[in-house]
Amino acid sequence: MVIQLLTRLFTGEASIYFARLRTVATIYLIMAVVALAMLFFLLLALFIWIAQSAGALATALGFAAVCLVILIGVYIALLVARRPPRQRAADRMQRDVASIASVAAVSNIPLLFRSVRRHKSLLLVPVAAVSAFGIFRFVMGLRDNDRRI
Repeated sequence: MVIQLLTRLFTGEASIYFARLRTVATIYLIMAVVALAMLFFLLLALFIWIAQSAGALATALGFAAVCLVILIGVYIALLVARRPPRQRAADRMQRDVASIASVAAVSNIPLLFRSVRRHKSLLLVPVAAVSAFGIFRFVMGLRDNDRRI
């Protein structure tokens, strides 16, 4: 778009280009207004249809609850978008590292299966780890229950 504008400036056709842009922007604005009206009438029709079977008060409360959930979702998205760029970059890096680690793990699965086929005793390692974790959780649960009493 910038290259087109520069080209039009050099050739002297910038006014024609801006007129077209203004026309396109006006058409998009009209389309947006009509789309909002359509959305309003669709929601109104949905409200009336649900109100006929569930009652007006229940339908109004339901629509209010849905609007509240959407509002909370938009607020959370706003909080995520307003985070400092460094924090967003750190999050992106963590996702990239996790993605690379998962790709590396998945690519090594055939090697792991071959190793387990050769050495059946390797199956004892994950079984022992899960058992140790289960015993740890059991002991911590007992300890937490003793503190509550």
